[in-house]
Amino acid sequence: MLHLTGFIRYGAVDQMPIHSPYKLIVAAKDGTVVRTVDLAHRRTLTIGRSPRCDLTMDIDSISRRHATMIFLNDTWTLVDSDSKSKFKVNNEKADHAPLSEERPIQIGGAYFWLQAAPSTPVRPSTDASAPTEQLWTPAVSDGPQASLKIMDLEARPVHHCALEGELTTIGTSAEADCSLDIAGWAPIQLALIQEQSGAALLDVAPEHQLRLRGKSCRRWAGHETTLFRCGDHLLQWDSESPSSQAGSGIWDAIQNDSIG
Repeated sequence: MLHLTGFIRYGAVDQMPIHSPYKLIVAAKDGTVVRTVDLAHRRTLTIGRSPRCDLTMDIDSISRRHATMIFLNDTWTLVDSDSKSKFKVNNEKADHAPLSEERPIQIGGAYFWLQAAPSTPVRPSTDASAPTEQLWTPAVSDGPQASLKIMDLEARPVHHCALEGELTTIGTSAEADCSLDIAGWAPIQLALIQEQSGAALLDVAPEHQLRLRGKSCRRWAGHETTLFRCGDHLLQWDSESPSSQAGSGIWDAIQNDSIG
């Protein structure tokens, strides 16, 4: 049985107003705040060494595309993007964790946490930090940048979801942009995200189920038709190429952090 929320029209998503009352604080190992990022009008934020990430971190211990922040149910969650080292929460490795004001998350040689308002006490002090950054903003699209066909294990179509705008969420919750009644899936299982280099597919559930050729996969941004498995369903990914280079295997490898 299929349930769709009121925000879906023929596979397209009407973007909801964003009310994220936070800034992202980034500090070096010595506690010096080096970046302050306004999150007020964002639903996603990619982090990595690549200049195509929303937040570029020039630190060798951070992967080209290390992690993605996603705003779900009034909470910013950090999801690993199949990086080499993941990230640390309370000194334990993790690939999925909520961001908060109380404890930082370590990605390579940097620490990340939230600040709710300028009056909120932040430790360490932000006095030495740079001005709040205004980052790249996803453009308003004339049509879908990517689509995901969801099928049963006999390849019979169940639903079709499209990425229009910055983010489309897929899961069993009525709050998901594409709300589906699929046993074993999380309230928000998958997300289609508009990145600077094009569209990406991300498994955002705490217990991720996305598999590519039998191997676990958190993030995919290839620009060719690709078949995945998620629980007891098959997924067919199709994405527009952002440039003439996008059809090359080298380009896809760079986008998926398998080079460098």
